[in-house]
Amino acid sequence: MHNLFLGDLRHHCREFWGIDIKDKSSDSAKVQPHSPQEQTTWLQNVVTYLKQESESKLNRVRKGYLAAVAELNGAVTPAAGFAKRDYINALLTWWKDNKLKGIEIRLPPVFEESTRDFHLQRDRYDVSKFRILDQDTLSSVRADILNTVVPSWMQRVPKNFGSPSHGKLKADQWRTGCLVNLVITLVRLWGTPTATPRQKMLLENFLDLVRAADLATRRTMDEARAEKFDTYMERYLSGLVQTFKHPLVPNHHLSLHLRECLELFGPVHAWWAFPFERFNGILQHLNTNSKTNDMPLTFIRYWYMGANLRWLMATTEWPDNEHFKEMMDVYRTTFRDAARSNPRLASFRPMGSDSAVDFAFSEDAATELPRDIYHALLKRVSALCGPLFSSVFDSVRDLRPSLSTAVNHISSVDHGGVKFGTKTRQLRNSFILFNLPGASSSRAGQIREVFTHLRIEDGKRIIQPFFVVDEYIELTQEHAGLDPYRQFEDLETRLCYNRFTATPRVLALQDIQAHFAALTYTPPEIGSECIVVRSLDRFAATQT
Repeated sequence: MHNLFLGDLRHHCREFWGIDIKDKSSDSAKVQPHSPQEQTTWLQNVVTYLKQESESKLNRVRKGYLAAVAELNGAVTPAAGFAKRDYINALLTWWKDNKLKGIEIRLPPVFEESTRDFHLQRDRYDVSKFRILDQDTLSSVRADILNTVVPSWMQRVPKNFGSPSHGKLKADQWRTGCLVNLVITLVRLWGTPTATPRQKMLLENFLDLVRAADLATRRTMDEARAEKFDTYMERYLSGLVQTFKHPLVPNHHLSLHLRECLELFGPVHAWWAFPFERFNGILQHLNTNSKTNDMPLTFIRYWYMGANLRWLMATTEWPDNEHFKEMMDVYRTTFRDAARSNPRLASFRPMGSDSAVDFAFSEDAATELPRDIYHALLKRVSALCGPLFSSVFDSVRDLRPSLSTAVNHISSVDHGGVKFGTKTRQLRNSFILFNLPGASSSRAGQIREVFTHLRIEDGKRIIQPFFVVDEYIELTQEHAGLDPYRQFEDLETRLCYNRFTATPRVLALQDIQAHFAALTYTPPEIGSECIVVRSLDRFAATQT
């Protein structure tokens, strides 16, 4: 949905915040921020040096102070330049023309916070273009990008996000940068009680756009979700007009019509432009012999061959035979490895392919589970299929067969093209949200181990993957009230303590809801290290 990712998110970052316009990181370490008291002192120095008509002393003052005083007093002419020397000359000329008229030199208000880039504030909130994300804020965003863990399926943004040097960003990168990285950092900085009214206003306006884009691109849609999207989008656009005095552009107008499209056609994945652009890329990368008359037929023939092959392999119930299992393993490995480098194969995923996945189990490679993990596994299996099994550790045996303690440890499970892996081997894919039977909200955790387990049900071999998950401790009620993320409804982001409960969970694949983007830091208000849980669930909202 380029209207949202490029038309709205990118437009907001570039046109209103100045991201990707200029980069002062090379100079930032040399320029120290001025506190409000220092700003007052330097403004007074401008008055003193100007009355002395000392060009050399005015040259010691930072350009921002000179420009602000010149603009406020009307000393800048339309033909004047924007260099420091131009502002000094404009001020001296203005003062010489007006000093005998008894005119007082007006001084601009200072900032409530320290700043390296002093400038004239246009109104209470000061939302002048290119000055929203100052160098300090942008540096925090970049530092958080390096420290934020996102799953391997998600496009990461460049570590120098906000600099022209990283080149053109893809729509998915704008999506990650705005819906994940900027959300994590800006709420951490601007969502606290110490933030200025200007910062809070800018954050609330941006998060209206974030929540609208997130809701619109979910893989499920209903009237309530479409209505929420429209509410956030309308509020965002109203804020743009009121705050930035910015005229709406065609993409903004189009965004107001998306609710009707969502209600008529359902989730955007069924009708957005990504597949068309994907196929354009496929066609561009195909080898041809320049016989243009034969190319369309060749393309469609191989498209059908690939689609039919994947449908056949995914929907056929192959015999429970080692030869057929070896064939399926070779097929999956071939298509999976090829799809990573060849979009032709990655584009043909048949419906229902997830359910056709078979898991292997080797008696020779089996290891025994610890007793506590085994009991947790027995409890989860009983919830899945009923009380069919007893424990091998029971002192009194019943007529039920005992559940085996033997498992095969593996590093990850690939489910529908999404990997869930252990924190030691697949760190990016180890942070998950999961659901417990009967629970009304999701829990956050990190995968410690993954294993496959074999059991016999009604004479049939069932090989199933399970996950040993360390669960993050939820904030106390007192600290939850200090969580800067929870105050924003529908943002699907919260803090947990960066420590685990004493007992790990054993989960089945269907218990896992989604990955989450993770960042650890210590909020001053809480005083304990926490982890940001930014949900990446594309289906439903279940966080509290």
